Amino acid sequence: MNRLKNYIITISIVMLLLGAVLVALYLLFDLNVLAMGLVYGVCVIVLIVTFVVVIKWRHEADHYSSVQLDASIDDALKLASVGMVVYNDNHEITWASAMFKERGLDVSGQKLLAWIPELNELMSGDLEEVTVIINEHKYEVVKKEDAAVLFFKDISENYDLKRKMHDQAMVLGLINFDNLDEISSDDDISKDSNDIKATVFSYLKSHDVTYKTLRNRRIIMILTEAIYQKLKDDRFSVLSEVRKQAKEANMPVTLSMSFARGSDDIKELDEQAQALLDLALTRGGDQVASRKIGEEVVYYGGASEAKEKSSKVQARVMINTLKDLILRSSNVIICEHLDADADCVGSAIAMSDIVQSFKKEAYIIYKTGGVERGVASAIESEHKLFEERHHLVSINEAMNHLNNDTLVLMVDHHSAQQSNGKDLIKQARRVVIIDHHRRMADLDTSPILTYIEASASSTCELVLEFFPYLMGRVSIAPVEASLMYLGILIDTNRFRVRTGVRTFEVLKTLRQYGADPSLVERFNEEPYDLVIKRSKLIRSSYVYKEGIVIAKDEDIYPRSIISQASDAILDTLEVKAVFVIAKTDKDEAAISARSKGDFNVQMVMEKLNGGGHMTAAGLQVKDRSISELEKMLIVAIEDYMKGETK
Repeated sequence: MNRLKNYIITISIVMLLLGAVLVALYLLFDLNVLAMGLVYGVCVIVLIVTFVVVIKWRHEADHYSSVQLDASIDDALKLASVGMVVYNDNHEITWASAMFKERGLDVSGQKLLAWIPELNELMSGDLEEVTVIINEHKYEVVKKEDAAVLFFKDISENYDLKRKMHDQAMVLGLINFDNLDEISSDDDISKDSNDIKATVFSYLKSHDVTYKTLRNRRIIMILTEAIYQKLKDDRFSVLSEVRKQAKEANMPVTLSMSFARGSDDIKELDEQAQALLDLALTRGGDQVASRKIGEEVVYYGGASEAKEKSSKVQARVMINTLKDLILRSSNVIICEHLDADADCVGSAIAMSDIVQSFKKEAYIIYKTGGVERGVASAIESEHKLFEERHHLVSINEAMNHLNNDTLVLMVDHHSAQQSNGKDLIKQARRVVIIDHHRRMADLDTSPILTYIEASASSTCELVLEFFPYLMGRVSIAPVEASLMYLGILIDTNRFRVRTGVRTFEVLKTLRQYGADPSLVERFNEEPYDLVIKRSKLIRSSYVYKEGIVIAKDEDIYPRSIISQASDAILDTLEVKAVFVIAKTDKDEAAISARSKGDFNVQMVMEKLNGGGHMTAAGLQVKDRSISELEKMLIVAIEDYMKGETK
């Protein structure tokens, strides 16, 4: 454009100069005017023709250059398998590179989002790139930051290769036949157990899983990611098939499975698969524990309560190990969970008695983190006895007794985040966990000894099973025995859930130590105003779905009242599961979940970062309204019911 402007100016100056020369010649030499005008006219015509020719030549040259440039751009884009689209302010395509036409896509004039809706997040800036599929071609689409241009990179070959590599990635799995070793060798029972094994083998063969029996009750599986996804889509239906078959044969057999994925290191997969199977068994069995390396553990199944197992050998091994740790410690600090209940405080008292029997100082963190009202009243009513027999301290006092040789015991919980001694646990070098709740996938501490038994009714039960191996050296006061009795009573919902022979053997021991059922009931009594509040909470309940009841209230309630309300609603004939939501503080809310065994409330609570048992679980959260918690709970229930393997 500048060259054209300069050319016009130059011609105009030449014409003016030529005219001036002709006028000068006319005046000086008196030349013929007509001849002078004719000469001037010819000159003008020559200049105009020359101007037109030059303009035409410039236009053709520019057009040729433009065509050559477009061809070069298209050739370059084609070579790189990249398409380019230009659009206007209305997101209408104004130009597209030749690649699209060659692939039968006439996109000019179309609206971007009408053509490819998946571009919405890219255009809004939420994503920097998106992958789209157009006529079986896969494209990675990016947006130029400073221009209305999109680039489409054809990644079909890499995409398909990556997908194939993903589908062919190795997955390592393990299967365990739970409780199979506890079945007698009766011919009919052996036939039934063989039939169950045949069902599992048939299931694996039908899904092209390569497997090998390791020993009588364990199988190793080698499969691909694609096969694993098929098993997952099937919701691991073999669990329910085995459960149903075993029930018909009146056998306690269930399956536990683990799958380790996401690594090409066979040793890492092997270690992870074993750890996941141990985790599934610790949580009660009858479930699948799966993990992709670097991600969270995902659980499937878990439709059966943990079966009670004979634990005499395990209890003896544990107390001998624990005895050695206590004797090599300068002192012992016992941590309870936040808002400690009767089982937590009772087991802490029992462990304090055991530690003191070995002439070691024991400190119970009791004055920090909260204690349920009934338990606090029981301790207060006999405060002189408890102060004489035990060191009940705050977290600050406990920290003063922490040294390199201190042994820290976590009772009735296994997460430092739930502990009233969280800061102390982080600094402690030697930590032991004793708990009966289903284990979380990843512990947030590094214990030197872990005793987590999900089949036990309570932590009091686990600790009291140590006593026969201490040769009568431990002394328990009757009021302490009554408190432990209360812990078991509450955790078993008055002996209606998770109650077996072990439980009643422990109760027999407590009665021998002087536990008084009437005193237990007095510890469990509640003020009249709390009875009224509990009734109000129960009246707020409604049937969400057949057999599932939800109750909610905005008032602030003690945790014990929320739990009691859920227990009371569960006693109703038609109810199989209940969830009670209420405030426990102005900025804290809780859910108490209960079931009769056909509905795994623990798995629902885990979806909300809670936990517990199959028949009793819960959670506490801060800065959530009751309505928000209700919506989150409903989503978790629906998610659980979709994936339920029955």
